[in-house]
Amino acid sequence: MTGLTLAGEFPAADHEAWAKRATASLKGRPLDALTTSTYDGIAIEPVTARAKSPSPLRLHGRGWQTVQRIDMPDIAAANRQALEDLENGADALCLAWPDSLVAGDHGMPVTSVEQLGRLFAGVELDLIRLRLDAGRMGRPAARLVGDFYGARNIDPHRAQVSFCLDPIGAFAFTGKLIESAALGKRMAETLAHLGDAGHTGDIFAADARVWHEAGASEAQELGLALAAGVAFLRLLEAGGVAPEAAFGRLSVVLSADADQFMTIAKFRAARVLWARMAEILGQPAVAVLVHGETSRRMMTRRDAHVNMLRTTTAAFAAGIGGADTVMVLPFTATLGLADPFARRMARNIQSILKEEAGLGEVGDPAAGSGHMEALTRALAEKGWEIFRAIEKAGGLIDALISGKVQAMIAEVAQRRASDIARREAGLTGLTEFPSIDEKVANVLAMDLVDDWARGTAFDAPGGDVKAMACAPLKRMSLGEAFEVLRDEADAMSEEASQRPAVFLANLGAMADFNVRATWMTNLLAAGGISALSDEGHDNAKGIAAAFTASGARIACLCSSDAVYAAMAEETAGALKAAGAAKVILAGRPGEKQEQLTAAGIDHFAFAGMDVAAFLSALLAEIGGNRP
Repeated sequence: MTGLTLAGEFPAADHEAWAKRATASLKGRPLDALTTSTYDGIAIEPVTARAKSPSPLRLHGRGWQTVQRIDMPDIAAANRQALEDLENGADALCLAWPDSLVAGDHGMPVTSVEQLGRLFAGVELDLIRLRLDAGRMGRPAARLVGDFYGARNIDPHRAQVSFCLDPIGAFAFTGKLIESAALGKRMAETLAHLGDAGHTGDIFAADARVWHEAGASEAQELGLALAAGVAFLRLLEAGGVAPEAAFGRLSVVLSADADQFMTIAKFRAARVLWARMAEILGQPAVAVLVHGETSRRMMTRRDAHVNMLRTTTAAFAAGIGGADTVMVLPFTATLGLADPFARRMARNIQSILKEEAGLGEVGDPAAGSGHMEALTRALAEKGWEIFRAIEKAGGLIDALISGKVQAMIAEVAQRRASDIARREAGLTGLTEFPSIDEKVANVLAMDLVDDWARGTAFDAPGGDVKAMACAPLKRMSLGEAFEVLRDEADAMSEEASQRPAVFLANLGAMADFNVRATWMTNLLAAGGISALSDEGHDNAKGIAAAFTASGARIACLCSSDAVYAAMAEETAGALKAAGAAKVILAGRPGEKQEQLTAAGIDHFAFAGMDVAAFLSALLAEIGGNRP
């Protein structure tokens, strides 16, 4: 047994042998057809050679902290929520104020030490990490929490508080910010106030969620996070804080989405870039705290339970990528305030990943993977390139004022929207495998208190302080175009007491029409439209009669190319004669487009077309004269 070699009887595999077999399987297509490209132009090769790079520094070495968000407007309910989360797996809390980046119409509107005392009754704050998510209210929120810890006599050296102040991120979404000199002074004052109180952790966050939620690419998120970190250091230095005193007070926040490998590489690349920045600035090579949060833009309102699959993948990737803290948004986050079930699932996703799958037991699981190392390196290089372009434009604040950042992100966001519209990038449960009769998820009915005092934000000029302005970024939702269609279809269903529908004119035998009929049924469902289908017909007269009986206004031919050649033209004419307002053919027309159009076919439905625009026009046609 000592001479046994695993798989020793098999021939050694090499790239040349793989390429030969892969080329044969492609049946005439070139080998580079297997290579894809990211939104940053990074080539994803089908096979990558093994590689080993130095593992990025992780704050805790192994594992991550599970964060749960406190966002209920009612203090008593929020306190019960926090205690339940901590008793059932969470070891960190995130206090979200109204108007913060992901709080939406909810949030915990605390404005006094007394309110914080009631909110955290029974919570051992010196044993957990507390994160703040206050958006443009970051400055007053930080001072309030700092004062609260002092009033409770909590030792700041034992407490873990991430204040997460990001005035530049707030600027990007509100379009308003006080001038740089005054901002730097306020930032320095806040740092001094918290430092004097004994807080030694991170205070300012280079929050890439800002760019992610607007549609940015992975490298853009990294480059802009780096640019934010440098901008903070400059502002603090202008306020009298030396870089060596400020550098350790910065942290990074990244969004994790369902693109597993890109998310892993993004988190790893963030540490590589931060270490490079520290080297250039002459700062010690210490690990930066990296917080990961599941992406809001990837979540759908429709078939919301599928969001659990997306957030599980995202949390897995953030943990593998080296996040120090991870927060999973409840699967109903886009619908409203999460109920106990949604919150429990958000906790349990991380508990299973950490405790049952043991993902936190290895410091850098992706190390040594050729694909992951190459992708990490490529993202880091591209992110550095974007960072340098922002610096060349005068830094992040100037690049926002000039519109450079907005234009850069908008270009990628438009490409994303186009890919979703054409179903080149799919969203399960919305654009792919949609369920018209979906089960609606439950949310809590709890409104925000209208008269809560917002205090003094970073963007409040006050006195003679002038303000800067930029075009605010717009949040994007990947599924928005299709969710608008579903809303329109539901409104039509309610008014007409029946769902908008298209008759599928199935030609020939099931073997002929089944593939395209199934594809068309799913495509229509993505717009909230029912497919009325019956058995196949081998003559135009039978199809026309079935169409009339269906009560639909629009018909779609479904079959194979061979059957189309024999029956499509005659059938289209028969359907028009039977009163069809429009006739569609499922498939590409090829060389016969002019001939088929002349026969009465109005539209062609095929993979790669603008599905969102097609379904929008279809709903308008089905609705007829509906106002």
